[in-house]
Amino acid sequence: MNSLLNNRVGKPKKSRKRGCLFLVAGSVLALLGTVLVIFLISLLTDKVIEARHGDEVAYALMTIVKPCYGIVLLLFYGILAVWYMSPTKEEEREQKKQFAPMLGERKSSAEQSLPRRTLWIITAAMAAGIVITSAVCVNTYQLVTEDGIRTYCFFETKRYEWKQVSAYTVDCDSQNGLAVTFTMRDGRQYEILRGVNSATDAFLKDYTSVTHFATMVDQKMDAFQIPPNIKHYERAVEFYKDYEGLWPYVAELIEYRDLNALPDETVPETKAPSETAGADTETKS
Repeated sequence: MNSLLNNRVGKPKKSRKRGCLFLVAGSVLALLGTVLVIFLISLLTDKVIEARHGDEVAYALMTIVKPCYGIVLLLFYGILAVWYMSPTKEEEREQKKQFAPMLGERKSSAEQSLPRRTLWIITAAMAAGIVITSAVCVNTYQLVTEDGIRTYCFFETKRYEWKQVSAYTVDCDSQNGLAVTFTMRDGRQYEILRGVNSATDAFLKDYTSVTHFATMVDQKMDAFQIPPNIKHYERAVEFYKDYEGLWPYVAELIEYRDLNALPDETVPETKAPSETAGADTETKS
């Protein structure tokens, strides 16, 4: 009798709907959903920056893009996990039929699981989390302008002018290329080249790239008599020498000097007096 009870009740049938196929399909949908959110974020970012700062020559560095993408992916997988682990309607009905006649008032595992309404509430909460994360991602950025740097999280949170820079560093690594980092008088640091950026139409008319823009800021630093701290000079030369569009600006930022340049042919060469010239001088004397 015990063995019969265990066979009929203790081992509920596995759901055929939520096996490996459900998990694989759900994982693919989670990835596709994340890709769609990333596309929408990039599309909305351009529109938000242009709507807010279209009258300025500026570009925005999106400061929390990568963490937001990771959170969105986790939330999609959270939705998948909730539905994967919850019993189907068929399982609930099957388990109720098996437990009711034998165990009386005892609640089945299906009855002890989360009600379907609660599952939908959890799903809606995670979906809302995706929307909120996307909104925070789009509205959190560092705006770089010809006047200085401003930071935003829906609203402006900090403002600096270029004259408030106390020091700046020009560095380069073999993977990400050039980085120009400014240290403000209050100690905060801002890098203006690396990251996902969105430029206004006014910026695109005046500058070919953010590296081109950085040379303008470099000239401002010269006017303020703030010398650059240049690091990994050789790396920058090796990384950018073949990039014709960027190299002139990089060369200006790292203060590149071509040590193998040919001598200036316009400078007359000074010749040593010959022995004949010396003899002529003695004869005249």
